[in-house]
Amino acid sequence: MVYASNVRSAPPFDLRVGPIRVRVVDLPEPEEGLAGAWYGAFAHPPSPGTPDLTVTCHRGRGTVVPLPGPGGATRLEVTRAADGTVEVRSHWQDGKIDTARGDAVVVLTDLEPRRLSMSFENFLRVAAQLVLLEHGAFLLHASAVVERGRAVAFFGPSGAGKSTAAGLLAPRPMLTDDMIVVDARGPRPRAATVPFRMRFPAERRHRDPVPLAALLRLRQAGRHQVSPLPPARAVATVSASVPYVHELGLPHAGLTDLVARVAGSVFVGELDFRRDAGFWSEVAPLLDSTPP
Repeated sequence: MVYASNVRSAPPFDLRVGPIRVRVVDLPEPEEGLAGAWYGAFAHPPSPGTPDLTVTCHRGRGTVVPLPGPGGATRLEVTRAADGTVEVRSHWQDGKIDTARGDAVVVLTDLEPRRLSMSFENFLRVAAQLVLLEHGAFLLHASAVVERGRAVAFFGPSGAGKSTAAGLLAPRPMLTDDMIVVDARGPRPRAATVPFRMRFPAERRHRDPVPLAALLRLRQAGRHQVSPLPPARAVATVSASVPYVHELGLPHAGLTDLVARVAGSVFVGELDFRRDAGFWSEVAPLLDSTPP
């Protein structure tokens, strides 16, 4: 474990996560410029006005959640208190989120850059999801590409081929390869990239929100085919790919309505694909039904 009381903190900065603005305060920076390296062009000096969420970092010591055995997965422990605040703990972080007040506090106990990055970002993602849901939007495990001013998103469980599908469609601009923001406000849902660290670098991501044309659940198959999902199944299938809600025991009363609003406005279906770019010929016609 690495702990150094003389490690400087990065200056406060803002991150745009879809329709919300998150301010990060006192993030430890064991190496100069590290926060900028993590968040790149997504990080900006604080803007005037009150952000939707302020995350204040503190430093601590010790392991918060016992480490997994060899090959074990990172553990997140989440509890919702009677006052509505949410506590989020992992191996080297202990935090609390108050969506009503728009603030969060996280104690980071290991300043080794890799563990610090993982600890802070795990907390940031959960906090952002909770605040987004209060603003009519949500994070979705999906990759997405932009064509003719619209986004087509590919979602599904780990290993379904989200990154592969987006990568096969280069040089089309990519929103992200693993997670997007779906903004359900207004008459037309929009998709946006996230400032989080992904497999594909930030420079390859399309920065501006765009109308969402289709949500396609990936299925590996021996052919390329798009099949629409019935409304109820579409809502259930998309909801299953909304992270940090069901698996962490954080049900949200408005999530089903948000997903239903999106599913009622854009095409939701299943895409059988062979992991080659030929599947685009089945997907491209979906863009014709969505104005730019």
